[in-house]
Amino acid sequence: MLSKEAIEEFKRIYKKEFKEELTDGEAYKRATKLLSLYGTVYGSKTKKHGREIKNR
Repeated sequence: MLSKEAIEEFKRIYKKEFKEELTDGEAYKRATKLLSLYGTVYGSKTKKHGREIKNR
């Protein structure tokens, strides 16, 4: 769950980059999709890297 502050920050960044205001609901949907994509792309690398550090 994203905090209200995180949603507001996402809205601010989105407006700055795309010149479009989002509702809280739309911002929440887009932010969670972005986080999901980030987790898919980088999640396995991050977990693998963390295990390598622990094993040293």
